[in-house]
Formats: sequence, C-alpha cells, structure tokens
Amino acid sequence: MNNITKAVKIYGGQTKLGNALGVKQASVWDWMNKFGQAPAKYIPRISELTNGEVSVNDLLADHQKANKDDAA
Repeated sequence: MNNITKAVKIYGGQTKLGNALGVKQASVWDWMNKFGQAPAKYIPRISELTNGEVSVNDLLADHQKANKDDAA
C-alpha cells in the first residue's frame, strides 16, 4: 500500500481528504490508484492532517519508488 492510501484511510476517506486540501475526490483517487503518490505541494498538509501518522518522509518515499520504476 502506498502512503497516500494510508493517509486517506487514517483521515477518513477520499472525499474528506480532498475537501481538506481543496481538491476533488477524483484527484485523490488518481493519486492513490493512477500515480501512487500525492503531489509534492500537498505533502506537508497531508502529514499535518494525519497528525504525523503519515510523515512527510513517508509520502516522499512514494515519489522515490515511482522514480525508480521510471528508471527501470
């Protein structure tokens, strides 16, 4: 499971997280299922919303995984 998915579960769903970030639920779905990562500009706020249960470093790790997949 990627860390954005973990954050969504902790926060209470895609719609709730999307509303807190000012984006549509569909965007959160894309992050979870299409991209496997949250856009960098939302990472600090997502960590804040989960009370640090999903850290900035956790969310950045999703980016590192994606970059390794691109390089392969």
